[in-house]
Amino acid sequence: MDFFTHSVVGALLYLLFFKGVTLDYLFLATFFSILPDLDVFITPLKRVIKSNYLEHRGGSHSYITGIIISSLIGSIFSSLRSRPFFIVWLIGSSFYGLHVSMDLLTTTKIPYLFPLSKKEHSFYVEKAGSFFTMINSLAFIIVLISLHANSVDIFFIRLLIDIYTSFFITYYIYRIVSRVWVSSNLETHQKYLPGVLPFYYVIYNYEFRDNEIFLNLQRGSHFSKSREIVKSNYILNSEEKVLFEKGLEFCKANYYYAKWTLLPTIIRNDGVFSVRIFFLETMMRNRTMFNQVNFGTLTQQVLSVNRDSGQIQS
Repeated sequence: MDFFTHSVVGALLYLLFFKGVTLDYLFLATFFSILPDLDVFITPLKRVIKSNYLEHRGGSHSYITGIIISSLIGSIFSSLRSRPFFIVWLIGSSFYGLHVSMDLLTTTKIPYLFPLSKKEHSFYVEKAGSFFTMINSLAFIIVLISLHANSVDIFFIRLLIDIYTSFFITYYIYRIVSRVWVSSNLETHQKYLPGVLPFYYVIYNYEFRDNEIFLNLQRGSHFSKSREIVKSNYILNSEEKVLFEKGLEFCKANYYYAKWTLLPTIIRNDGVFSVRIFFLETMMRNRTMFNQVNFGTLTQQVLSVNRDSGQIQS
């Protein structure tokens, strides 16, 4: 999820479920709703402490981490502001956990029980960086500030808050139901990926049998027929199969790239065998990021590695 959606949903749910609204507690709930994403400031420590869990969406995105950090910050906050520690800790743990739960709905895996478990999971309900929710969250913030600046009656501000609270709850319920409904009809080699807009989704079909690769990517909708984006079939010789597997391993060796769904394509040129791997989670309008590993067919060695973005094609 994006920064704006985490903060807006956190504030709205605090107003919905917690009694005795104070600016202290509202600020605290919003702060803990975005706190896990501040891990971008500790990522440089990875150069000193060689751990993947210092990466963005690493060890910070864990319910256990949230409980520990809430205890530490809660102790300081309750002392400085003379607030009950348990209330501060409860708000901190709840809204830190809300952030983790929202990110579990996305397409990027997180270690949600770190350090008790290094298992990573995601439910593929929403895109990790949802342009749709970000625009709606920004619109809410702009309208709310505008109403407040113009001293609009509190009734209209509360109405706006109720409308957006209902919108976000309905939106995520719809996304969850859509994912469960579509996935229930898929085969084991097929995968559901959410689209940019809530009514759309993508079905990825990938099979690698012996020396043959079958790829199929379709855009679907609840209100229209599916449309094929990519359909490919590659037959590899024994040497190419080894190089292909090396190309996949190259991407999987990177902690962040290993979280994503890989769509590999093959490019054959004179003396060069290239494995171009598209990342489906970042796809918009059939364009997305990719890594391309170029091998020399004679030496079987890596000649170069390219990182770019472009149109998905077979």
